[in-house]
Amino acid sequence: MAAGPPLPEHPELRAVAEALEKAGISGEILDAQWCLVFISSEEARIVGIEPAEVDRFYGKGLPRRQLEDAEYWATSDDSSREWWKLNVPMMRASLEPDDDAFEAVFGPLAKAAAGVEPGELIRAWSSIHSFPDLETLRTSWLGDTAFLDLRINNDAGEFIGVLRLASPDAPDSLLARMARGNRAMYERMDAVRQPARRPASILFADLEGSGELSRRLSSRAYFELVGNLTDLIDSQVIRHGGIVGKHAGDGASALFLVEQLGHSESEAASAAIRAARAIRDGASHIGPDDVVVRVNVGVHWGGTLMVGQVATGGRLEVTALGDEMNEAARIESAAKGGVALASKLLLERLGLAESAELGLDPDAMTYATIGELDGSNEKATRDAGSISVTAI
Repeated sequence: MAAGPPLPEHPELRAVAEALEKAGISGEILDAQWCLVFISSEEARIVGIEPAEVDRFYGKGLPRRQLEDAEYWATSDDSSREWWKLNVPMMRASLEPDDDAFEAVFGPLAKAAAGVEPGELIRAWSSIHSFPDLETLRTSWLGDTAFLDLRINNDAGEFIGVLRLASPDAPDSLLARMARGNRAMYERMDAVRQPARRPASILFADLEGSGELSRRLSSRAYFELVGNLTDLIDSQVIRHGGIVGKHAGDGASALFLVEQLGHSESEAASAAIRAARAIRDGASHIGPDDVVVRVNVGVHWGGTLMVGQVATGGRLEVTALGDEMNEAARIESAAKGGVALASKLLLERLGLAESAELGLDPDAMTYATIGELDGSNEKATRDAGSISVTAI
């Protein structure tokens, strides 16, 4: 198990930190001198550092941290000014310029802070921080973030610190709806934030005869069909340990990464085959009773894929780039009649145990190239004509 963040020495602040960590909430704790003594694992991950390494920020006040560690913590100028006006008078209520901690808290801003009139330290206060979308800022927590600060007193009523809780500045009702997705899949997506070479099995699935179906069915019925298809693809990819890729109308792609499936090429290949079969077989149950629905699937091996996360204002997704992605799409396009096609490159990654469980014998299989298949279109033949495939 990965090491967590160092806990405060103060026993009562330590208890608060342990509860914060157990709850898995993003936040941090300041001591009575307004110096950082704890940053939760969740906040560390959002900022983009390992939880065990956050103690390099301990012993600093928030103004000094923002200046010295701007690549992680810099907020917009407006946010900084508003924070200063709200917080510094309260800090000055218990912090004098001749205190040993004053320099540690304010750093180069100590002289400016010394000129602030002390205010009243209240029970709780809130603020909104805007994190600019800068290439130099390492945090993935861009945009507006809400902070709730709570004064911590000991049993005798003495001020001993501040608990700062952080959350995206969005209504809880919206966040709850966004959180309806599969957590394990989101964690797999989060694990590939940084683009890197990642071998994986590739899956493409697409509704056959979508044009004819859209004309035959009412718009509402066709919408429901596509919704059911999307749910079928996503649920089977998630069930077998994959990452859902792009959706395009009545089709989708997915990845099954070696690093996330036991670091085993065989397991990654097996997972893709199981998902492909489940999607193919489940297609007959997603449409109206009097309509035949077929989904074609192609699975392929990507040994040199560049895989990473793409996050914009409109979406969050994992993208893979490489020739094998284009080839996988062409394999799927060559499948007809609700068939799942797998490439020889993928099938020969299967070990003996996985082959037996799937009822496949890669050593006894025969293949046809994409160019030899009836119905292969010009693009499929051009881009992947020499790739050997077989129905699974």
